[in-house]
Amino acid sequence: MIWIYLALFLVLSYYFIIKSDSKTLQKFFSLLSGVFFILTISPLLSEVIFDFLIKISLFLPFVLGMLGIIFGWAGIKGEVRISLLFINSLAFLFYLLAFLMGTFGFKQP
Repeated sequence: MIWIYLALFLVLSYYFIIKSDSKTLQKFFSLLSGVFFILTISPLLSEVIFDFLIKISLFLPFVLGMLGIIFGWAGIKGEVRISLLFINSLAFLFYLLAFLMGTFGFKQP
């Protein structure tokens, strides 16, 4: 399943990021934002990847989400920037809600 998302990311990044008429640095930042988004949502697709990331640090998905937002902000202007910021923000908010539910929602009375 992760291969399908990687192939989709490669095709979309080629047509919307690499083929654009922007500066090379902005293209690189947009690609990094997309990579951080894929890294952020990959634990949702596989339990093994999720366990690996959580063993490294409980806050690693937050760091990946914030890096995706930062690099998306510095990326290509226009619709690509809006899309990257939106998807990275959604992934960040999902992990924030899951983290808050896991830490505060499951406490015993």
